[in-house]
Amino acid sequence: MIRYVATGIYGFWGLFLFLAAIEKFGDYLAAGTGFWSIVMLTIAGFCQLIAAVIAFGWAVLAFGTLRAKYLPYKLVNKYTVPAVIVGLAIVASIARSSSDESRAQKLGFKDSKEFSIARENNITNVTDYAKFVDVQRVKASEKAAQDALLAAEKEQKAKEEEAKCFEDAYCYASKHKDGNYICKIAVENSAQYQFKWTDGITESKFSAYNWYDKNRKLVTLFGHRAQAQNGFGAFKNIEYSCTFNADTGEVISVNLQ
Repeated sequence: MIRYVATGIYGFWGLFLFLAAIEKFGDYLAAGTGFWSIVMLTIAGFCQLIAAVIAFGWAVLAFGTLRAKYLPYKLVNKYTVPAVIVGLAIVASIARSSSDESRAQKLGFKDSKEFSIARENNITNVTDYAKFVDVQRVKASEKAAQDALLAAEKEQKAKEEEAKCFEDAYCYASKHKDGNYICKIAVENSAQYQFKWTDGITESKFSAYNWYDKNRKLVTLFGHRAQAQNGFGAFKNIEYSCTFNADTGEVISVNLQ
């Protein structure tokens, strides 16, 4: 199975390198080519072509019997072959960069990077490239303005939702420090004797949320689904409340009756 995977990888690698080599040779007649750029394109193309042949060959000889028959050399192995292919690809890349630098200077571009961007957009002269840059700058500016507007609208919407939520104690607490668990523990710990909840699976232990002090973000939870043991050992239904800080989660007071 691993051999089939290796065959596929080297096959695709070889195809990619072959197409890249053809592209280098095709640039002979492109705008801005001169003697030096053609020499560098030739070097780049042949390096990638040789690398492609090696990759194809190694893909075909991936199976041990063929490799042992046609490549009985210890230096030709799964480590040296990819190293040679990568080395040739690096040389091709350096040669292509040198060709681009030469063509960029001849066509009047600032550097090979600028020329590379122009080539990717089918631009062959600095006048059209300047127009292209201006268009991209306008698009970027418009996008930045649109993003800023969307961010402002999102922020304004969040503020409006927060203000609306602030009117309801339950909404505010649920988005900050939800008091259900905090007050559950506080109520249990406040019982003098034994204590048990009587709420069902689908019922909440606290049936109401009210503001105790809105400015201080204090919320009071009320409930009645519990029983507490009195001094005589009997359980009786109780009502309870718990006031806590919805920003910090600090319990302010607990009342059982």
